Amino acid sequence: MIKNLFSLPRKTLLIILVIIIAVGVLVYTRDNEDKGSKSDYPVYLNFDGNYVFSVPKNYTVDEQSVPGAQLVYTGKIEAKTLEDVYAASGIAIQPITDLTDQTGKAFKKYVNDQYLPEFKKNLSTDDVQVKFGKVGGTDNAAVTAKKDGKQFRFLFLKGGQHPVAVVAKQESAALKDIERTLIDVEKSDLKTEQASIKKLIRDTTQLVKDQKAKDLYSAGSTELKASTTEAELAAALKTATPYTEGNVIISGVSYTPDSFSTVLRLTKLNKDDQQPAIGALTFKKVDGQWKLELLTLPDPTRQ
Repeated sequence: MIKNLFSLPRKTLLIILVIIIAVGVLVYTRDNEDKGSKSDYPVYLNFDGNYVFSVPKNYTVDEQSVPGAQLVYTGKIEAKTLEDVYAASGIAIQPITDLTDQTGKAFKKYVNDQYLPEFKKNLSTDDVQVKFGKVGGTDNAAVTAKKDGKQFRFLFLKGGQHPVAVVAKQESAALKDIERTLIDVEKSDLKTEQASIKKLIRDTTQLVKDQKAKDLYSAGSTELKASTTEAELAAALKTATPYTEGNVIISGVSYTPDSFSTVLRLTKLNKDDQQPAIGALTFKKVDGQWKLELLTLPDPTRQ
């Protein structure tokens, strides 16, 4: 269930949101013109949920502030809670993990019997309207909730092989863009590349954890080699050890036909210091091969 997208406690939730903006590590921002098709770029691929959507123009995908979900917003949000994000026209997206039956009948039953009762309970409202539909053979539901007579929440629930929930205050133009392009990865332009991209990210992350500077440098693009030396890379890997020897979470990929990027969430093994740090990987396609273009690692001495 994705109840955390509408029932998180009212306390400081989005510490990392400020960190990402402040250090400028890596954000997924779409600034190209619309191409008017489902293949608008860049697209965001959720790493585990296996769904894809086109990032609305001038919007950013933040996959760090709420682990397991993506926040999509424009500009800088001084957020303390998810309610602040929604109030600033932000959007939250998260896979629905407890719906395994892919049939339309099962989807409607799940929405009516499981999702909506919990949704109403957590929002303390019964003023909810649901409209079921289907696009490209995939079932969906649009849910509008009011509180005290005012629009309070809008949800778009996608069924199919990889069910997803999209949550916002209202159905904005940006949210409609996400609805239009939100599909299972198997139906997307990434269907033939997702496996190799995920493997490359995992393999590269393991090289970082193992401090294999020589292998990372050899796999680098001309741009990476022009900006650093192998010795400097080795020094950066050693400095980042307190984080790279701990847990590394990969949430998603920002993709265009010629490049892709991912943000790494790194947590120290030290149980007394669980504040995560952020790293990033960017690859570009050179002569049909993906080359490491950018590697960003945390520096514990500057945290």
